[in-house]
Amino acid sequence: MTFTTGMFSWPNYAGTVNDSHFVTRDRMGRTMAFVARAVKDGLTSSGKAWGVGVEEGGSLFVDRNGLATLSGRDAYVVLADHRPEQAVSGKPLAYSNFNIWRLRPGDTYDFGNRPAWGYYTRSVTNGVTDPDLYSGTPVC
Repeated sequence: MTFTTGMFSWPNYAGTVNDSHFVTRDRMGRTMAFVARAVKDGLTSSGKAWGVGVEEGGSLFVDRNGLATLSGRDAYVVLADHRPEQAVSGKPLAYSNFNIWRLRPGDTYDFGNRPAWGYYTRSVTNGVTDPDLYSGTPVC
């Protein structure tokens, strides 16, 4: 995979990959791979990469301060905050503990001051994701 970088010059959204029709087209695994590779390839200055997936019929409105409000359908924020165990062309992905926030209509998420709680974790082992990627018990 290859990435285009530098589309946005906005610190609150730096290092973020976007995806749509997220649950309908089962794109969580794809987003996990994107953010793991972004970290592995050094495409972010912070060593962290974020994915935002919005379900079909949903809209995530982000104000100039980075505060996002979800309307319509669910959205997900996926964080890769360390290097993957394996992310090499031709080999299956291995990454432990992606942090995933599930947002429901009316929820807010502060991209300017990203929370360190309220997420659940999922991993990819030898190219196989944990079950039930779209829900989990949040870490408090």
